Amino acid sequence: MAKAKVVHSKDACTIIFTGEKTNPEPTTGIIKFPGGIIEVSRTTDGSYWAHLSITKPEKDFRSAIIDSRIDYNFNSKLNIISIPNEANVEHIALRIKKLIL
Repeated sequence: MAKAKVVHSKDACTIIFTGEKTNPEPTTGIIKFPGGIIEVSRTTDGSYWAHLSITKPEKDFRSAIIDSRIDYNFNSKLNIISIPNEANVEHIALRIKKLIL
Protein backbone atom coordinates (compact mmCIF):
# COMPACT_ATOMS: atom_id res chain seq x y z
CA MET A 1 0.00 0.00 0.00
CA ALA A 2 1.26 3.47 -0.90
CA LYS A 3 1.80 5.71 2.13
CA ALA A 4 2.67 9.37 2.48
CA LYS A 5 5.06 10.57 5.15
CA VAL A 6 3.09 12.49 7.78
CA VAL A 7 4.91 14.70 10.28
CA HIS A 8 3.10 16.07 13.31
CA SER A 9 4.41 19.02 15.30
CA LYS A 10 2.97 21.12 18.10
CA ASP A 11 0.69 23.10 15.79
CA ALA A 12 0.95 21.56 12.31
CA CYS A 13 0.51 18.40 10.30
CA THR A 14 2.75 18.09 7.22
CA ILE A 15 2.21 15.52 4.47
CA ILE A 16 5.40 14.96 2.46
CA PHE A 17 5.36 13.71 -1.13
CA THR A 18 8.91 13.03 -2.36
CA GLY A 19 8.10 11.83 -5.87
CA GLU A 20 10.68 9.05 -5.57
CA LYS A 21 9.69 5.99 -7.62
CA THR A 22 11.50 3.68 -5.17
CA ASN A 23 9.26 4.89 -2.31
CA PRO A 24 5.62 4.17 -3.28
CA GLU A 25 3.31 6.96 -2.18
CA PRO A 26 -0.27 7.97 -2.99
CA THR A 27 -0.81 9.87 -6.21
CA THR A 28 -3.24 12.21 -4.44
CA GLY A 29 -3.35 13.97 -1.06
CA ILE A 30 -6.47 15.80 0.12
CA ILE A 31 -7.03 18.25 2.96
CA LYS A 32 -10.68 18.91 3.81
CA PHE A 33 -11.68 21.95 5.84
CA PRO A 34 -14.93 23.83 6.50
CA GLY A 35 -15.61 25.59 3.21
CA GLY A 36 -13.45 23.61 0.81
CA ILE A 37 -10.67 21.19 -0.07
CA ILE A 38 -7.05 21.36 -1.17
CA GLU A 39 -5.87 18.49 -3.34
CA VAL A 40 -2.38 17.70 -4.64
CA SER A 41 -2.12 15.05 -7.40
CA ARG A 42 1.01 13.70 -9.11
CA THR A 43 0.79 13.23 -12.88
CA THR A 44 2.45 10.55 -14.99
CA ASP A 45 5.25 12.94 -16.01
CA GLY A 46 6.19 13.68 -12.38
CA SER A 47 4.58 17.13 -12.21
CA TYR A 48 1.85 17.93 -9.70
CA TRP A 49 -1.54 19.58 -9.91
CA ALA A 50 -2.53 21.63 -6.86
CA HIS A 51 -6.27 22.29 -6.65
CA LEU A 52 -8.19 24.58 -4.33
CA SER A 53 -11.95 24.15 -4.49
CA ILE A 54 -14.66 25.71 -2.40
CA THR A 55 -17.55 23.68 -1.00
CA LYS A 56 -20.60 23.52 -3.20
CA PRO A 57 -23.70 25.24 -1.80
CA GLU A 58 -25.22 23.28 1.07
CA LYS A 59 -28.42 23.63 3.05
CA ASP A 60 -27.18 26.27 5.49
CA PHE A 61 -24.23 27.96 3.76
CA ARG A 62 -22.25 28.65 0.62
CA SER A 63 -18.48 29.11 0.64
CA ALA A 64 -16.70 31.95 -1.14
CA ILE A 65 -13.12 33.13 -1.49
CA ILE A 66 -12.99 36.35 0.55
CA ASP A 67 -9.37 37.37 -0.02
CA SER A 68 -6.51 36.35 -2.30
CA ARG A 69 -2.97 37.19 -3.32
CA ILE A 70 -0.22 36.16 -5.68
CA ASP A 71 3.40 36.68 -4.62
CA TYR A 72 6.11 36.98 -7.27
CA ASN A 73 9.83 36.26 -6.90
CA PHE A 74 10.93 39.74 -7.98
CA ASN A 75 10.89 43.07 -6.22
CA SER A 76 7.98 45.10 -7.48
CA LYS A 77 5.31 47.37 -6.09
CA LEU A 78 2.85 45.01 -7.82
CA ASN A 79 4.37 42.01 -6.04
CA ILE A 80 1.13 41.02 -4.31
CA ILE A 81 -2.09 41.19 -6.33
CA SER A 82 -5.64 39.93 -5.75
CA ILE A 83 -7.28 37.33 -7.94
CA PRO A 84 -9.77 39.12 -10.20
CA ASN A 85 -13.44 38.64 -9.23
CA GLU A 86 -12.37 36.40 -6.31
CA ALA A 87 -15.83 36.15 -4.74
CA ASN A 88 -17.06 34.18 -7.77
CA VAL A 89 -14.06 31.81 -8.07
CA GLU A 90 -14.93 28.20 -7.23
CA HIS A 91 -11.73 26.41 -8.24
CA ILE A 92 -8.09 27.28 -8.81
CA ALA A 93 -5.56 24.82 -10.26
CA LEU A 94 -1.81 25.17 -10.62
CA ARG A 95 0.54 22.70 -12.34
CA ILE A 96 3.94 22.51 -10.70
CA LYS A 97 7.09 20.70 -11.83
CA LYS A 98 10.53 20.57 -10.25
CA LEU A 99 13.02 22.32 -12.52
CA ILE A 100 16.65 21.37 -12.82
CA LEU A 101 18.79 24.50 -12.65
